[in-house]
Amino acid sequence: MRKISASYIFTGKGEFLKNGILIFDNKGFIVDILDTNGKLTETQSLEQYNGILCPGFVNAHCHLELSYLRGMLDKTQNIAGFIKQMLQKKNNFKGNVFEEILRADNELTINGIVACGDISNTTDSFVTKCNSKIKYYNFIEVLGFLKHESIIEKAKQIAQSAILINAGLTSISPHASYSVSPNLFSKIKQIAEENNSIISFHNQESIEENDLFANKKNELYLLLQNLGITSETFPITGKSSFPSLISYLPSKNNILLVHNVFTKNEDILLAKKYLPNRFWVFCPKSNLYISNTLPNIELFKNENDKICIGTDSLASNNSLSIIDELKVLQQNFPQISISNLLQWATLNGAKALQIQNEFGSFEIGKKPGINLIYDLNLPELKFTKNTKVKKIS
Repeated sequence: MRKISASYIFTGKGEFLKNGILIFDNKGFIVDILDTNGKLTETQSLEQYNGILCPGFVNAHCHLELSYLRGMLDKTQNIAGFIKQMLQKKNNFKGNVFEEILRADNELTINGIVACGDISNTTDSFVTKCNSKIKYYNFIEVLGFLKHESIIEKAKQIAQSAILINAGLTSISPHASYSVSPNLFSKIKQIAEENNSIISFHNQESIEENDLFANKKNELYLLLQNLGITSETFPITGKSSFPSLISYLPSKNNILLVHNVFTKNEDILLAKKYLPNRFWVFCPKSNLYISNTLPNIELFKNENDKICIGTDSLASNNSLSIIDELKVLQQNFPQISISNLLQWATLNGAKALQIQNEFGSFEIGKKPGINLIYDLNLPELKFTKNTKVKKIS
């Protein structure tokens, strides 16, 4: 039996217990949570910490298999520039891809991440995942415009590879609005509905993406055209990308909408109307890296229970740290409370990945992992530039 206490315990459900006590067994399962009403008395074998104890973080969006691109790509101003760099530099890596994936998995673990929604285009990350301390949900990402049957078949084979070696849960997901044909979208929707699976979808990451559906010949359009993709392969609606494609998303499934940098209020209202199980995943450091822009978080103030946090990949980030993402959000949106930020990083992510029975909150019988967040401004409950996280259990 182990007993630990801290200045504050964040339960995962928006509440803090001042000087509370967590009691858990030798296997890490919580057996009791004590609210001391802020008055901690001497307790035998009690570990005491200065900071906040919170459940293990859930990284709702990552690309582990892109870890080999760490430090190789320069910051850009839009998604087209980023894609160009990837196409130019992805073959320049001379090291071991699998070693970089293992290194990234270790970094996630050290940073207190216990579960991760990870994008997979290949089987490269699966050996690491089956031996990892992290619980992975693998989104097998598909994109393309021709021969959607063969694209789906390849995705199913990749998913089966993950299942065979116990590398985590899997589902088939579209990449983005501009990279998936209507026929392929329809097939993905059908598979998701049949399996009640989760979809993760790069949404409105760039302004160019929205403009494509108004038939504007922007930089992204020209890049896609060079790759053989034209406006004939996706619908020209005169609307932004999200309303143009919402009918291709299954209405009853969990849908992770990732990035949302150029999402407008009307898009949020549309999602609320048609997607009750929507989750907005923010990856602020990646957004600053790719487009030097952040989502307008203020628009999402009524979606608090639907917001999650991701790190994206080391191609567009210099760390795989949820606490770093939260610090960026607090710096740019100081009105957001630390309790909201921590809920986005814990319970909401667990709900999005449908693993809330195991992770995301401190509740008796659960083993969510325990993080200590330290070097904070505790009187004001604010992160500082020096705030760090340490995995306690």
